[in-house]
Amino acid sequence: MARIGEHREVDVREHGRRGVLALALALITATAATVACSGPGDAPPERSPSSGAATPAVSPASAPPPPPVTLTEAAKALAGVVGADGVLGAAVPHLEADRRLLRAQTRDGQEALTAAAFDGSAEALPHYTWGTPRLLVPRDQRGPLWFAAVLDREEPSGRVRTAVLTLMRQDGEDWRVSSTSLLDEGVRPPVVATDAEGYATALGEEDETLAISPRLMAPLHATSAEEGERGFAAGLIEEGPHTTGFADEITRSRTAEKRNDCLNYDSIFAASNYPVHALRTADGGALVLYSLIRTTTRTIRVTPCGSDIRIPPEARRLTKERFILKELRTVETQLYVSTVPARSSGRPAKVIGYLGGLTKVTVG
Repeated sequence: MARIGEHREVDVREHGRRGVLALALALITATAATVACSGPGDAPPERSPSSGAATPAVSPASAPPPPPVTLTEAAKALAGVVGADGVLGAAVPHLEADRRLLRAQTRDGQEALTAAAFDGSAEALPHYTWGTPRLLVPRDQRGPLWFAAVLDREEPSGRVRTAVLTLMRQDGEDWRVSSTSLLDEGVRPPVVATDAEGYATALGEEDETLAISPRLMAPLHATSAEEGERGFAAGLIEEGPHTTGFADEITRSRTAEKRNDCLNYDSIFAASNYPVHALRTADGGALVLYSLIRTTTRTIRVTPCGSDIRIPPEARRLTKERFILKELRTVETQLYVSTVPARSSGRPAKVIGYLGGLTKVTVG
């Protein structure tokens, strides 16, 4: 199992990072020959053979190999994870064994969020009701096996949101939830291209048929979230609450903190080292699943102020301290779903889903 909250942070304001992003921007926006991006679902229908023509027999040797994860296996794995979550998550009071079993159902960013949800709280996690899933299972894939699923999630209040789950399995382990994101209100998931048997097409991290390769989506998103319209990602990623909205929030917070001579405020975004996954959509683009790490720091400038500045309410659950001594650093794990158009489309990528929360608080 991956360690709780384990990640590699990349400071988006390091000179080297900016150089890489500048190069990425040049590569993305460079004029290139038109690339055929149609997924399996866009292929034109094959011409039926004439009645007089003999249909060649397909030998078993030429048949494609079976997918490493079948639709049946994926459905069973998802049902098991969701079922266990419903039973264990509703248990009150929570036993330590229940918590261990719930965390054993998760990995990567999902594990960090689950562990943080338990820290400092004896309460049970919210009990969700899940709808019928639409499975997105790649036919061909390498490395740790994975698949995604789109399904409705009903909250205890009765509110229904569409969720995108990613499950992974590695080295014979059980299937675990790697990420969960909730689509923004009013957003419908894109149509993922599938073949005749219902399997999707996984894309590599360096796929060049897209406006932004899957590997670059996270760092460019981080730049947009931190620098807004002034960043390298301007025009590449659509403006919204999870991109330029964060940048506006940081600007407002810095302005507010300047009125208080006691504090310095800074907030940066970085691509995590959690897995990045992408699936071909029917329009030739991609559905990309990835995560970011946001680190916010408040530093005391004048020592006497420390006794008067309280820990923000959202961070108190993860620390026993109640006042900032010299520095408060909070780390937030953010899980995202975005759509990236085909390279020749001329359209920007769009963030359509998000789930995140504080996973680490340090008071120094």
